[in-house]
Amino acid sequence: MSEDTTKQQNPRLEVELVESLDNVELIQLCEVTREAISVGESFNWLTTPEEKAMENYWKGVMLMPDRSLFLPKMDGQIAGSCQLVRPPHSNEVGAFRAEIVNFFLAPWARDYGLAKEMISRVQDYAIVHGCRSLEIAVRSDQLAAISICEWLGLEKWGTKKRFACVDNQFLSGFYYAKDLD
Repeated sequence: MSEDTTKQQNPRLEVELVESLDNVELIQLCEVTREAISVGESFNWLTTPEEKAMENYWKGVMLMPDRSLFLPKMDGQIAGSCQLVRPPHSNEVGAFRAEIVNFFLAPWARDYGLAKEMISRVQDYAIVHGCRSLEIAVRSDQLAAISICEWLGLEKWGTKKRFACVDNQFLSGFYYAKDLD
């Protein structure tokens, strides 16, 4: 088996918590976001925003103090993202929980176990940082994300019929939660 074949079958997978984005990372992150949007697998965008708007979105994520950005990488290339959001400090009664939002992988990074690696890493981080409950809301047509939630042992506790509107059609959404203690 050639080295190229082995590399394709067993790519180097990693998930990094990032505190800043350099220009190369920002470009890569915008590119994988565009790719995910193009196949309907991204978070809140249905159409790709202008480049500056997308860059500003990711720069804004880095400025939010209660948000942690995790970047999954395949062979050193950014392959998606995941954010862990904790309640603001003023929400003392809800300080025990965190929510996973806006997680996705580029189409070329799927089926390697990277999504499970990413969500597991985020869960481990949440536990270490005192989170006692983890929550995720998922659109009903995001079958891979639903599968990851169930694999991770999150319990589906609710359904919202009008969770999202895609192509002028309402889609339901599912709410998942897991106690971490």
